[in-house]
Amino acid sequence: MKTLFLMVTLLALTACSKEGGTAADDTAKPSASGAAAAPAAKAAAPQKGLEPGMIAIGYLTPTGEEGQCVVLAAPEAEKDKLDGGKIAEVAKALKADVVTSCPTDNVVGTCKAMGMLVNYSSPKYDKETAQKDCASSGVGKWLD
Repeated sequence: MKTLFLMVTLLALTACSKEGGTAADDTAKPSASGAAAAPAAKAAAPQKGLEPGMIAIGYLTPTGEEGQCVVLAAPEAEKDKLDGGKIAEVAKALKADVVTSCPTDNVVGTCKAMGMLVNYSSPKYDKETAQKDCASSGVGKWLD
């Protein structure tokens, strides 16, 4: 299921980046379920795993998976094509909620899979269970 989630998200972002877009909207968008996006716990630290030239364009929390936060990354040159509306469409298709940022408290590690970064947090995950979950996708690489 998690592999499917990662594959669909990557495909959706790729499709969105090939369409015309509008300037990025820096305001928080409501989640796919209509609820307001959750505020960040504190100022975000630099995201581990972002490669040079890539930026975080959106953040999702999979429904029912409070221990994970997905960082959607794209080349900086394409950020204007991937506005908040497109991120919300991806979230709705994946049954995830758009959030303003990933929490930095209690992060036990990060997994890179198919161009996305998944932050795992305690108490749901410890380092060992997060690494197992990352490896179970078959395409994940543990970064921490």
